[in-house]
Amino acid sequence: MAAIPLAEQVRRNKAATARLFLILFLILFAMVFAIGYALGYPPIITAPAALIFGLIYLAMASSFSVQTVLRAARAREPNMEVPEERRLVEVVEEMSIAARIPMPKVYVQESNDINAFATGRKPEEGVICATTGALRDLTREELQGVIGHEVGHIRNYDIRITTYAIALIGVIAMIGEIVWRALFFGGGRKKDVHPAMILVAIALAILAPILSRMVYLAISRSREYLADTTGAELTRNPEALASALEKILHDKPEPHHGDRTVASLYFANPFKRKHANSLWSSHPPLEERISRLRGRPYEGPPPQQ
Repeated sequence: MAAIPLAEQVRRNKAATARLFLILFLILFAMVFAIGYALGYPPIITAPAALIFGLIYLAMASSFSVQTVLRAARAREPNMEVPEERRLVEVVEEMSIAARIPMPKVYVQESNDINAFATGRKPEEGVICATTGALRDLTREELQGVIGHEVGHIRNYDIRITTYAIALIGVIAMIGEIVWRALFFGGGRKKDVHPAMILVAIALAILAPILSRMVYLAISRSREYLADTTGAELTRNPEALASALEKILHDKPEPHHGDRTVASLYFANPFKRKHANSLWSSHPPLEERISRLRGRPYEGPPPQQ
């Protein structure tokens, strides 16, 4: 398998994210059109109403709190007297300089798991948190790869994109619930509507939330690939990031009891690892990420001498 140039990987991942967002919007407006028709209201009324509602919902979602994420992870500020934690701060500073973004705030999470996450809607609000397991088990070069990945999320505005995607899913699910209740509990003006359109509206009310969730997960996986590419670009050392991913792949993490709502922010999903389902996981398979970074199929760890 020929290695794909980093610039081409970035272009493909951005294009994939744009297409997936378009699909989310199409799902939303397909629901609105079918629902408005089935309930007897013209699309000229329902479409603008849905657009206004969606924009308000997005604005509310953008008030997303960094502190909420840090509390969920039970993160703390680094202790500069501890060499591993001082090294983390130094590496974050190095990667932020390479990415030409403001220095993110740095936090540490007490966990034997090898992991990290970034949050913050824009670079000026960036936060990076790494687990004590990552600080203990990764070499400096591997840590640079992981932090480069997280800095990539901040530089690429991934948290904002993820927040908006989740908000769109919320709108779609809410509309689906409203439609379901309206069709079966006496709402609307559906007496003169063709039964086929009512069936379409019912089908959309059932399937649209499922489809939109699948699209959101595809967006998340696309952004993970893009962050891997960005991390390799910032460190100029794709092998370091691939090596860190390989350690995570073969690590045996302790049971994770944290908040599942922030799982998609992590470098590797703390709840699902090797056997994650490619359709229902927020992260791509670790083997595929390693393969892309190395430009060849993953063949497993090297044999021990």
